[in-house]
Amino acid sequence: MPVQTYDKRFIALTQLESSLRLFRECDDYFSVLTLAGAAEEILGKLLRSSGRHQNALDDLTSGAVLIHKHLFGEEAGEKEFANRANRARNASKHLDAGGPTITLDIRDEAKDMLNRAIDNYWLLEESLTPAMRLFTQEQRAV
Repeated sequence: MPVQTYDKRFIALTQLESSLRLFRECDDYFSVLTLAGAAEEILGKLLRSSGRHQNALDDLTSGAVLIHKHLFGEEAGEKEFANRANRARNASKHLDAGGPTITLDIRDEAKDMLNRAIDNYWLLEESLTPAMRLFTQEQRAV
């Protein structure tokens, strides 16, 4: 195959669609987590660079900071909440992120990452693919 140039949005969309297919057809949750996480990160950075919206991770962490301040009366850094939100993805990709094992609910972590990636896609494109729409509707029914 010849060397080609690829648009990062296209790459992220391909990763997200593949992760949705794996979630639905194979229950391959570690692959779902890493593919959806890669798409979420690309789409989130595209959103951030566009200046139009906060991305899903930014929304999640800024909300967590406000709740923490309200409950405990003290400031908390967004980085701590972002690290927690990305813990499963990072630990499943990198050996040095938490050691040789990880304890988690991989299906829930995969769903959370899919939701964040879909949120970012929506904010960028203001549309959903059929696979995104189906996943979102199924999650609402649960």
